[in-house]
Amino acid sequence: MKAPQSLYLTLGILWGVFFVGFSVRMAVIITIPLIREDLQISFSQVGLLLSITSMAYGLIQFPAGILTDRFNERSLLLFVTLALAVALIGISASTDLLFLALSLLLMGLTVGFSSPVSFSILSKRVKRRIGTVFGIYNTAPSFAQFFGTNISSIIAVHYNWHEVYYLWIILDLILSILIWRFIAGHDETPLPRTIHKITFSTLLSDKAVIAFLITFIAHSVCAFSALTMNPLYLVEIHELDVTVTATIYGATRLVGFIGSFLGGYLSDRMAKVQLLLLSLTITAVSIYLFAVLPFSPLLIAIMGIQAISINVFFPIIYAVIFQLTPPTIRGKAQGLYNSVAFTIGGLAPFIMGIITDESSFTLAFMFPPLVAGIGIFWLLFLMKKGYSERLAPISFNNASQAD
Repeated sequence: MKAPQSLYLTLGILWGVFFVGFSVRMAVIITIPLIREDLQISFSQVGLLLSITSMAYGLIQFPAGILTDRFNERSLLLFVTLALAVALIGISASTDLLFLALSLLLMGLTVGFSSPVSFSILSKRVKRRIGTVFGIYNTAPSFAQFFGTNISSIIAVHYNWHEVYYLWIILDLILSILIWRFIAGHDETPLPRTIHKITFSTLLSDKAVIAFLITFIAHSVCAFSALTMNPLYLVEIHELDVTVTATIYGATRLVGFIGSFLGGYLSDRMAKVQLLLLSLTITAVSIYLFAVLPFSPLLIAIMGIQAISINVFFPIIYAVIFQLTPPTIRGKAQGLYNSVAFTIGGLAPFIMGIITDESSFTLAFMFPPLVAGIGIFWLLFLMKKGYSERLAPISFNNASQAD
């Protein structure tokens, strides 16, 4: 007989899934200089490998959201968690560019699939303080970027990059057991026919649903660029070794957990549009400064601020989706946002790799702030359209009803 369902237990397991999924992405990112040296590949090919994972992560989001709204959530989450183990075995065994690319493709698909499933499971169990719960959930990447990055770098340096993935395979299999034992799927109550007929194009035609998609795309370009290319920049331009890079990068990204909590806390209390505007602006400025300043304590501090500003964004945008959509289509809506934004954002490393090969690494880092400018102007437009009032905080206003 299954154990009693608890929001805290569910949140803990889903946090673990998010943590491992992000840790394996960090394992690839922090070892990419070693992979580049081992396989003798160009910056464009490095960017392509990183983009394959990111784009696969994005492309699968909407189909995953559709399946999440139709089928048993626990079964879907269990399947993709086991499939991730297969992908990690493939990455570990890779000795050429093609096999590595295919394994990274599978990894991106499996990690990406779990996101809307987890979002749907959480959203059906949260009754109040939505932003706070998603803020806690979104601390997983920050901890993964510290612990996952450092653990992976230590294994890579003391052994080799192929053996980095053994630990994550074991943890992934443990999570599979916990999902099977403790996560309950949603009730198999048939949804109305109109809900099943909601498609990608239907959601795109809903102005309320897509209002913040441009901003999310701009943020994703910045987030994927900083996430994937910062470590390579430290190794190639500032000539730091992998372990030092992992320590500095991991520590500054760990600070980002403050942003996850802060974003969740503030989204329950303040106007969300203004918060998104502030987050995106600080992120864009920090990426520019990271590329133009010499290596110094100030640069490290800027990396920490960058991590906080990037992480502030996520619980706020997910709280926006929560407020703009009914429970029956939240899986699809979140899948739409992630699918479009992460797929386009996932192209950023490849574009930056091409710019680096053709010009310079510093010029490549001008691309994300340029895209961020589009998102900033769009948010200012939404403020004029009255979205600040429409997305007023709901946590305390509805607290008594939620109880």
